[in-house]
Amino acid sequence: MLLKFKESLSKLTGLQEIHPASPDNPKILVAVSGGIDSMCLVHLFHRIFYRNFAIATVNFSLRGEESDGDEELVRDWAEERGIMYFSKVFDTKEYCRVKGVSTQVAARDLRYGWFDLLMSEHSYDYLAVAHNLNDSVETFFLNILRGTGIQGLTGIRRKNGKIIRPLLSITRREIAEFVKKESIPFREDSSNSQSYYSRNRLRNMVFPEFEMINASFLDTVEKDMSNVEAAADILEELYITKKAELLDQKSSRIELSRLLKERRPDYWLYMILSEYGFNADQVEQIFSSLEGQPGKEFHSDSHLVLKDREYLLIYPKGVARSQSGLGISLVDFEEKTHPDNNEKSITEYLLDDQQEQIEDAVSPVQPVESNSDVVDSNTEEVETHDLENELFEVSLKGSRELKEYAILGFLLRISVYPKPIGFKFKDGPRKIEYTADLFGSTDISAVSAIRKNYKVNEPSLLLDADLLEYPLICRGWSDGDKFMPLGMTGYKKISDYLTDIKMDKMSKSYQPVMISGDKIVALIGQRIDERYKITAHTKNILEITIIN
Repeated sequence: MLLKFKESLSKLTGLQEIHPASPDNPKILVAVSGGIDSMCLVHLFHRIFYRNFAIATVNFSLRGEESDGDEELVRDWAEERGIMYFSKVFDTKEYCRVKGVSTQVAARDLRYGWFDLLMSEHSYDYLAVAHNLNDSVETFFLNILRGTGIQGLTGIRRKNGKIIRPLLSITRREIAEFVKKESIPFREDSSNSQSYYSRNRLRNMVFPEFEMINASFLDTVEKDMSNVEAAADILEELYITKKAELLDQKSSRIELSRLLKERRPDYWLYMILSEYGFNADQVEQIFSSLEGQPGKEFHSDSHLVLKDREYLLIYPKGVARSQSGLGISLVDFEEKTHPDNNEKSITEYLLDDQQEQIEDAVSPVQPVESNSDVVDSNTEEVETHDLENELFEVSLKGSRELKEYAILGFLLRISVYPKPIGFKFKDGPRKIEYTADLFGSTDISAVSAIRKNYKVNEPSLLLDADLLEYPLICRGWSDGDKFMPLGMTGYKKISDYLTDIKMDKMSKSYQPVMISGDKIVALIGQRIDERYKITAHTKNILEITIIN
């Protein structure tokens, strides 16, 4: 066991030969729960006289005195040997309540968030955790039962960034034998014997049957996982290339004609959309819809995919939904003269090993249910949205004035000023991409994705200020709304106009209009009404500009 551990540690740290007592060895933080695996792991570090390691233990406060006893065991073991240790107590149930997450997710977030902080503050090179071969094989089968891609068939990674797993080639039976031989103290988690949990059912009921068929089935599966991992590494390189070809990351969209030319478009679609939380069943439904009518929506927990005419459009979640379609919730915004753009970014300490086993978790691990929430709509019309009106007043003083408003999720600058001498119209519309937060979200990554599909054809609209009736009203458009687009002599339904400019279904839902009296004078970001255009007789201009 000692030799096997040293060889594993050498490979994981990149050292050709480990001299455990050398002060130049990497600094390693060892995660210890008090259970048999982690106590074996920390004992091995001590047994080979490794110099640069410390212990970190977490009390999740989930099992009362039992959790306190685990923490006490680890603390006493470290103090007896003069080893540096860190301990932390969390109110995990309260975290679950506040965050609305499961116990397992909470335990992982709290645990690794704290580990990450310790490693940063004390300059540790690696975090060693005690997963063994049984854990990896259990994960392999759990992933198969839940549905997985090729990466899920590789079990648990030996190394994931700064996380290393020196025991991953060692079976639980080998660990138990070594612990007994070395008289290593440990505490048994009472929940491990309960076969209610999915992982424990595999461990206690299924694996014994496999061993009856093949006594060394763990070693056999380990070799299979190693072969799959090699194939996955090769495929990952190819996927990076394919993803760059198929996914326009700037616009968060997939061009259908290009996708369908691939030899296995269904597979590449799965690989891309799985990154947005879509499972295999959902991607199969999306793929089946590609030759159908536009307008279908597909939902994962975090994203929405909209089937448009030529693209699959990918949006992050956050928009409020109404019975009549995709709506926008109005928020009461204050008038802003100096917008504050100094938003703090939020860093979550979530490591990307989705196969992580939480040793102290008590929630059952259940197969992930298919979340195939599909909204079938074969019409390009957007139904009426019950949106409250957001009012703002613009006073005319005959001199330049400027105010900024956050209305319907748009950040607008309203300028009123005398028409300049020699004023000339623009040659044509400028096309830019919308950069405001349509959903009112504080998730910067979500906002970034939304910006990429909503197209603004005219970021600045100019109207004859003296023809307007105040106060002006800004609201979402409704069925039956009409206006006279600039350059036309007749009325046109807004729904028809948005269809003519090929605006996708979701973007239509975000489109606000500006009203003066009972008339629509402008589609914000798109076009003004012909009756309110700037002419030779105009004295004062009202300018509406979308700003970041």
